Amino acid sequence: MVSDFNKCIEKNIFSELKDLLRFSKVGFEKESLRVINSSISQHPHPELLGSALCNHYITTDFSEAQLELVTPPLNDKIKGLRFLEDVHHFISCNLEDEILWPFSMPVAINAEEEIPIAYYGPSNLGVFKQIYRNGLSHRYGRMMQAISGVHYNYSVPDSIWQSSLFKNMEIDSKRVRSAAYFNMLRNIYRINWLILYLFGASPTITRNFLTEDNHSFQQLDKQTLFLPYATSLRMSNFGYQNTRRKKLEVSINSIAEYVSDLRKATNTAHSEFAKIQKKNTNFQAQINENILQIDDEYYAVARAKSKIISDQRTTSKLNQGGVDFIELRSLDLNPFSRIGIDEETTFFLETLLAYCFIKQGQHFTDDEIKNINYNDALVATQGREPRLDLLKDGETISLKDWGNQIIDNLLPIAAVLDSNKNQYTEVVDQMREKINDANQTLSGRLLDKIANNNMSFIELGESIGEKNKKHYLNLNQSDNPNWNLLEKEAIDSHNQQKRLENKDGESFESFVENYFKY
Repeated sequence: MVSDFNKCIEKNIFSELKDLLRFSKVGFEKESLRVINSSISQHPHPELLGSALCNHYITTDFSEAQLELVTPPLNDKIKGLRFLEDVHHFISCNLEDEILWPFSMPVAINAEEEIPIAYYGPSNLGVFKQIYRNGLSHRYGRMMQAISGVHYNYSVPDSIWQSSLFKNMEIDSKRVRSAAYFNMLRNIYRINWLILYLFGASPTITRNFLTEDNHSFQQLDKQTLFLPYATSLRMSNFGYQNTRRKKLEVSINSIAEYVSDLRKATNTAHSEFAKIQKKNTNFQAQINENILQIDDEYYAVARAKSKIISDQRTTSKLNQGGVDFIELRSLDLNPFSRIGIDEETTFFLETLLAYCFIKQGQHFTDDEIKNINYNDALVATQGREPRLDLLKDGETISLKDWGNQIIDNLLPIAAVLDSNKNQYTEVVDQMREKINDANQTLSGRLLDKIANNNMSFIELGESIGEKNKKHYLNLNQSDNPNWNLLEKEAIDSHNQQKRLENKDGESFESFVENYFKY
């Protein structure tokens, strides 16, 4: 399969894909904590925002106070960003005394109990979601789960699979799509460090995240520590990529291996996790005691996804329909953008992911996986160090040299995407400047802003959050072309949740059994 795909992409792909890649679709998922008086809000999910269980555009992630904003996949990327703006506007007008926290790393937390776990009502699906989150809290801690980010969902147009690039492949379209997307996925992993470098915006961390003294950190203010060259502590060992999660190995060499490894992890007991229920005898503390409770517990920098909308588990959807898009998960919230991501990031990532789609991505070796993990961990904590070296093909290479090589490779792709404008090329050129000058990166700009504004990390977060909310409150409903859609969705989602609760006829145990039976 891989060799067949690689033969196809060895052709002169620019003439084939020039008019196709411009029709790629992008969607956004953006998480933000509701915060009040420098603390995570204890208020329930606002009723005017609809049902978190059933709303397609506004839901919650781990915490009841952690909103997740979702846009539909759109070919017009500017329109997608404007949709995200409209959702922010709608939310801001339906919050009382709360703001949306602009940073990935949460506000200072004194105790994990201050982070309320999301509640989805008494339906089987709602209870399932809550118990799953109970399990996450026991396994990894609520603080880590309260970290927020942006997911960038990317898909190439369906017309690509009917192009001459693939027509000679004597295999069904589902397998073609899946092989192509897994090729793309491997390439993303190889250069994910560049995403952390350019778009990491979490060089700081509140003291409560550190369970023991770590003398490598420096004090930023009374509540906050930082690493001077860090880019994304969110994606470091102090955040999502903690050692417990990194022990899990899931192959992305093929969809078959990927599904098999996830299924194995969700069917294999974990000795430490088995102790959780024994310590919590009064309630169900987790879905099960396995390495992963469900497929979605696999937290990776990027994941293969299906567009099938159902309550089936992820691996069942992939088996049924193959891969439809890639979910890039390594983006921090951009505090310099009201919506957590800006146009420049969107255009650059589209260029980068198109390149990852086109480029041959050979199967991973064990050594290469180690190098990838090493590069990501190093850039997350030391990425702006002036003379930083990374590992590539078993040899050392400076971050700047490798970064400039990638930029050189992206420029022809940007030219293809530009059409009659030069916005993609201009953005790629801007990123080269950031590679050559680390102070221009988001993490560098953030530390500079804190230092020059004579305010703490928490004070800066509150200031940005209040300013953003004020901006949206000054807008009229007529300024929001999606207001009526969002308002209707809120009402419809409440009705949908009621229907789910009323129709539940099976026991919760049977529901869980059927979920894993698919």
